[in-house]
Amino acid sequence: MSAWSYDSLASVYATDMGSSMPFDDVGWYVAQCCGRHTLELGCGTGRILLELLAQGVDAIGLDRSLPMLVELRRQAGERGLVTNVAQADLQALPIATRFECILAPYALITYIGDRAVLQRLLKQLAERLTEDGRLIVDSFVPQPVTSFREFRDDYRRQYLDGWLQRSKRITVLDDGRNRIERRYRLLDVNETLQREWSTCEEIRPYAENEVRELAACAGLRLLDRAEDYGQTPIGQKPCFWSLIFGAG
Repeated sequence: MSAWSYDSLASVYATDMGSSMPFDDVGWYVAQCCGRHTLELGCGTGRILLELLAQGVDAIGLDRSLPMLVELRRQAGERGLVTNVAQADLQALPIATRFECILAPYALITYIGDRAVLQRLLKQLAERLTEDGRLIVDSFVPQPVTSFREFRDDYRRQYLDGWLQRSKRITVLDDGRNRIERRYRLLDVNETLQREWSTCEEIRPYAENEVRELAACAGLRLLDRAEDYGQTPIGQKPCFWSLIFGAG
């Protein structure tokens, strides 16, 4: 399987993407999956999966990135957790088992830029749900985006004994997707550059109603929804939506 952007993020993911979620989505997912045989798509380094396992949830994970799974297994070993994970692409799911709960968390669907491909995936997932199973899909609420040519500072966060810095630039594409280029710099405690690398990916922001329509065409029915995992501050607009579907 070919490499992609997240392969280079395995060692820093917890500091990078994992620290960018402003809500306790992990706790919300643990509550949703309690007592249910669960499949997590895009499990990465285990930000959600390891907590599911720690809480006694019977869960397995799939991810496209082998380095991310290697880091997941390392962390699991440190915590004494037994994992069942596999490298797989969303467009070629290798599992025929039925699950009581399937998770597509943290805006995973935005990496599927073709609506027809997303509908086919949703249909496959519907076929892998038990009769009373649930599929949970979340994404960020789309916001206006404009292109900018220069890299702009994103954050500077403590990492080990030094710092992780990230900058990015965005290109709005004609087909509704956004190309996001990120530049990473690892600095030691003396501010000396240790490593620098870049990633590039194209994502498609999906409106909630758009995913509802695709899910309905894929044979799924809406059971429930949530905003910001039930944690939207009073007076603020939600940042994330979550949809809970059942089969049939």
